[in-house]
Amino acid sequence: MRNSASSIRFSDLKERYDVPFFSEDEWHRHTGFWTGKIIAKYLPAIESTRRGKLLNAGCGVYSLEMPHFDEVCLDMFSTPLLGRDLSVCANVEQLPFRDATFEAVVCVGEVLAYCDPATTIAEISRVTGWKGVFIFDFGSSRSAKHLFTKTHGRAADIVTVEYNGSSERTWVYDLSYLSRLLNRNGFSVVATEGTHTWSALSLRFGARVKFALRLQKVLEKLPIPGFWADTITVVAEKTSRER
Repeated sequence: MRNSASSIRFSDLKERYDVPFFSEDEWHRHTGFWTGKIIAKYLPAIESTRRGKLLNAGCGVYSLEMPHFDEVCLDMFSTPLLGRDLSVCANVEQLPFRDATFEAVVCVGEVLAYCDPATTIAEISRVTGWKGVFIFDFGSSRSAKHLFTKTHGRAADIVTVEYNGSSERTWVYDLSYLSRLLNRNGFSVVATEGTHTWSALSLRFGARVKFALRLQKVLEKLPIPGFWADTITVVAEKTSRER
């Protein structure tokens, strides 16, 4: 994790996430719904005589349960992992696996909001095999809700967001910054998809969350610049054998 200068304290994360059950607020349930659809769309079945290995990095209480994969659930807290057959309590910045262990890595739920993306992406590259798939999401600094603020478009910035009725500080990033980190570590971006576009824009102009969500659901299919999305999911492929 980042040091104390990040203003994100380990104790705060432990209180929120070191739990056996977790109830998302409506905003994040909507995010999770679309993230799940993106994973199902892009995560391929491994075409071989054996099952692929899938790392669910920063899993929390959630399992992916994808066919054709043996899922290893990893989280920095032990309580969410109770009762899971293939689980490891460890930090995404220091993965306890051999090189090229996994055919796919999924790191969603905005795990990058709490850690160093450069270190995390380097570690995920190390444990991902050639042609392996890496899917992750992140809070975007180009979100419409950051328009006309100092945060908008910054490579990385720390912001305060509402989560389950309380405030917390998280990191947001610019896609171009994360793309450079991916390329540096042997990944090529295959696709990007955004979640919460109209809702983020309406929040910027003073709407309440419930209204913003209703607007998002009504206007979901109408075009709006994808880079204005509040959460962006990235699909990348390991195209270099060097790391």
